[in-house]
Amino acid sequence: MKNLKQASDKKRYACPFYGFYMAPGALLDTEGNQCALLTDSYSPCQMQVYGELPNFGACPTNTEEKRKSIEAVSDHLMVFPKEFKPKGNKSWEGISFKEWQEYVIQLSA
Repeated sequence: MKNLKQASDKKRYACPFYGFYMAPGALLDTEGNQCALLTDSYSPCQMQVYGELPNFGACPTNTEEKRKSIEAVSDHLMVFPKEFKPKGNKSWEGISFKEWQEYVIQLSA
């Protein structure tokens, strides 16, 4: 993982999809409780709905089929967490999904 520099503080859970919307080739920060893997419409994190802390390792959405789909696109998926957007920039390149996944999963360690 390269040296990620946070521009602001934000509490994150051990799930790379929590609080994001899945767009073509990107995960966009919604600053809410949306699950990017539930793509029918706005869908809140099902773990949180049932009073549990979001954690991809324990998530019922974390199926073998979903993991294969994620692996297929992960090399080309960029993530745009607002706390990493450089201050004063109107746009930025984001961070790779693999870096983002490593960052959020280590939060549960």
